[in-house]
Amino acid sequence: MKKKIIIIASFLLVIIAFVGSSYAYLKAEKGSVNNNQLTLGDLDVILLTDISNITIDKAVPVEDSEGLTNSKVTFQIKNNAGIIANYKVSLVDGTTKSTMLNKDVRYQLKRTNEATSETVTMDITNLADTGLIDTGIIETGVTYTYELVMWLDINSNPNGLVFAKNILVEGMQVASLDKSGANYPELLDNMIPVYYDKTSDTEGVWRVADSKNLNETYKWFDYKDFMWANAVTVQEISTNTTLTLSDDTTSNCTGTDGVCTRNDYLNATVGTIIPMEDITTMWVWIPRYKYVIFNGNNGTSEEQLINVVFEHGIDKTGTVTCVDNILTSSTSSSSETCTDATNGSIVNETSTYTHPAFTFGDTEITGFWYAKFEMSTDQDSTCVTSQSTTNCNVTGQNIYIKPDQISLRYINNANSFLNIRNMELFNNVHGFTQDTNATSSSSQTGEIVNDTNDYDIHMQKNMEWGAVTYLAYSEYGKYGNSLYTGTYKRVYKNNWYTKANSVYTYKTGYSGYSYNANYSTSNTVLYNDLTDLGSGKGYKGAGASTTGTIYGIYDMNGGAYDRTMGNMVNSSGNFYSSSAGFSTSPLEKYYDKYSYNSNSNSSQDSVSRGKLGDATKEMTKGFTGSPGSWEGSYRYMPYSSTPWFTRGGSSDGSAYFGLSYSTNNGGGAYNSNSSRPVLVCSREFPWIK
Repeated sequence: MKKKIIIIASFLLVIIAFVGSSYAYLKAEKGSVNNNQLTLGDLDVILLTDISNITIDKAVPVEDSEGLTNSKVTFQIKNNAGIIANYKVSLVDGTTKSTMLNKDVRYQLKRTNEATSETVTMDITNLADTGLIDTGIIETGVTYTYELVMWLDINSNPNGLVFAKNILVEGMQVASLDKSGANYPELLDNMIPVYYDKTSDTEGVWRVADSKNLNETYKWFDYKDFMWANAVTVQEISTNTTLTLSDDTTSNCTGTDGVCTRNDYLNATVGTIIPMEDITTMWVWIPRYKYVIFNGNNGTSEEQLINVVFEHGIDKTGTVTCVDNILTSSTSSSSETCTDATNGSIVNETSTYTHPAFTFGDTEITGFWYAKFEMSTDQDSTCVTSQSTTNCNVTGQNIYIKPDQISLRYINNANSFLNIRNMELFNNVHGFTQDTNATSSSSQTGEIVNDTNDYDIHMQKNMEWGAVTYLAYSEYGKYGNSLYTGTYKRVYKNNWYTKANSVYTYKTGYSGYSYNANYSTSNTVLYNDLTDLGSGKGYKGAGASTTGTIYGIYDMNGGAYDRTMGNMVNSSGNFYSSSAGFSTSPLEKYYDKYSYNSNSNSSQDSVSRGKLGDATKEMTKGFTGSPGSWEGSYRYMPYSSTPWFTRGGSSDGSAYFGLSYSTNNGGGAYNSNSSRPVLVCSREFPWIK
């Protein structure tokens, strides 16, 4: 049973135009609110402040510097319950509907934690379509005091329009079994939270987890215990006629002829088995965080534990800000300009940076879902049974994320990108909701016709790969897992590989139980082999994940090469498709942009084109020789005619391993290159199911 509260305080901003005058004014008036407190069950959140008779001056369109001098709207919320609460504060339409668009109103918000006196000042921005201005976790007994300043965008035309909004405060209980401070995972309607039930060292099943994460028996996640949140999607029609429940008894299904359907799994009780044969995708939640910069000045560094701090909601608390500085010189030595608001310039081991992967386009996000394995496709398709460019380098393929599958390769970047974007189309095999008219993608920009959902599935970006890598090297990842010592802290390599008649084959979710294992189909085990090797070596199969447990992400060391949407511009500064198959540039939110360079890709000026957070230049051990990255893996940067980033190495390369491994390619339909999807939620609030 959800525990949810909604509290509304209304105010009205009326913009009146006078004939013959460009002057207008805003006035905020209290709406009809009888009670500022609502209680449901054991959750109690209070809006402490009555908002009434607030006049906001200087209501003509103004520059930000002048808008900041407007009167402040001050209000408070308090969690008066005995449990932690997840909350959201929004500006939403009330009885009087706005005729002015949200995007024409700019604002700045400050939030002060009265218990600690810590104040967070959000960036100045335009009000989003959703009206969301703050979200996160509030501890029991804590009061947040807000100061909200609003003004009209200098480019707006307010004459005759009304901007009428309510302050909406929503809250509900959140997980209490995870004490890391990580943002709560944002489940979509077709996603099922799962945990792994081990029946032996090499066998086990995935079961429905407690989405509230309050029941230890069915615990969903605990980042301090290397248990990252996992979720799955399932096919519409199962091969089963019964559900296996938590006590291993069975329950009949509701579908035609008693066959299980997707709804049976979505409505199943905690502990119910989700059979692998019915799973279509597996995802792992990467919560928003900042990290302490350890090599921010184009130097070198050694393997080390990265200091990661999970952030609250969509807070941006790092001291460092970076903006693109895309250059076209043949010896370009940077791709961005970074400043530290506290220290001026970056100071290693002091400056902090909110990881840029948590900004998607213009939207700040609380986290993202990362594919647990490299992508595959229908295993009975001609692309798999007869692997070739002809059969695989096409659109219209279903994308799956599962272990023990032949990975999808022989496909260029453009078709990989489109097939992943098309996971959102109406009537997709995974059950992602979409408008019934969303039946085709629009060219190669990434846009979907009639796209009305509140999430985004796209081909992984270089920065998203970096965010997962840094978390793997933190106290929450394998590098911080005490089950592993020395070089065994490195993610083990997926070394499953065969070659016959010039056809290369790679499989997802395998482990060679060492970080640089030689390729094999015999000295390798599946992801769920939990045999403890002892002597600091940890788990045989799960050692190939980013956590060293079964709850991490696999195939980031070895397997097929992982393509990313990291693109070096051409010498004119434009998007550079090369042989990737793009006829037009994707929307900028779908790729990371890097400066052009035609020099040797191991030189210092070339490596310095990496960006903070993408696991390239910060993880550089040296600039001479090819094995220049952490763990002794190779590090090549895009240059000349090979503008695309590829990560993670491959099963068959003796020096092609490691999460910091990077190389360049033209983006064509190569036999050893795969990729994986990323799912970004921009929901109004991550409601618990």
